[in-house]
Amino acid sequence: MRAAFQTTKGVELKEISLRPLAPDEIRLKVDACGICGTDLLEPPPGAIKETGFGHEIAGEILETGSAVLHLHPGQKIALESSSACGLCSHCRNAQQELCTDLRHFGKLGQFGMAEQMIAPAVSAVPYEGLSPEIACLSEPLGVAIDMVRLAEIHPDSNVLITGPGPIGLMALALVRRMGARRVFVAAHSSSSARIALAKRWGADAIVDPDVTPLDQFDYGGPLDRALVTTPPATLPSVCQALGRGGIISFIGIRWGEGTWATLDINAFHFKKLQLRASFASPALFTPLALQYLREGVVNGEELISHRFPLSRIAEAFAAARNKATAIKVVVQPNP
Repeated sequence: MRAAFQTTKGVELKEISLRPLAPDEIRLKVDACGICGTDLLEPPPGAIKETGFGHEIAGEILETGSAVLHLHPGQKIALESSSACGLCSHCRNAQQELCTDLRHFGKLGQFGMAEQMIAPAVSAVPYEGLSPEIACLSEPLGVAIDMVRLAEIHPDSNVLITGPGPIGLMALALVRRMGARRVFVAAHSSSSARIALAKRWGADAIVDPDVTPLDQFDYGGPLDRALVTTPPATLPSVCQALGRGGIISFIGIRWGEGTWATLDINAFHFKKLQLRASFASPALFTPLALQYLREGVVNGEELISHRFPLSRIAEAFAAARNKATAIKVVVQPNP
């Protein structure tokens, strides 16, 4: 079977074979796998020279391990990118989001840009009523749900979302559903397809930071919430733009020098700001995300801009990097 790997030469397809299942594992046919923005990042310093990738996965179960009793071959499932163990002290104290023994397919060396893969059975969430391409969006939507949850949006909120990528756009749909007073999206003009969708999904205005600094834009009143999907370097300008008591929910990732941000901590302190890290691992909201996709709370069809077979994985990556036309790129290993 074929699987895609990121190498020093780019993205390559290789023939691989799968080992026998452990008792608590499943083997699945991958129907759809989304390309995440983290897949497009340069690898962190010290990374190995060849890695599998793909963590936004929907598929069909082909085989179950001997101890798996709640799943069966033929079921359509979405995979959690990681799952709480249920056994550590954090899990037993109702703090699953702090689990210290996460179960995820990456630990097994398995990823979704492949025709088949092995995964922990605990990570499989059965679904119905969705195409696989839409079902695989449950992973990034779960991230958006967690991000919005941490921001504590209310009907009087004036919200700034930085970055109109898929997670930022999903967060926009959720914030609108929660009845926020105003929602603004910060985006560079080059992201034209994403900006157009942000407008269709109810953004009150688009803020281009290349034209107007975030702290100089007229939001019609103080900003009290910010959902930051952009790199750490954007945090200082977001802090400057927020009013007193503002809350920042942050998921931006970079490697190397890009991990650092310098803040005026006195200003942060005297404005009584809060910075909350949203890291949706383990994934806690996959059933809710699948429900939102079924109900159209988030319109998955509008979000997907490109579909590619696995044989054209290099083209899929090139399309995903073109922010003028790409919103969400989904690969179908078994079309």
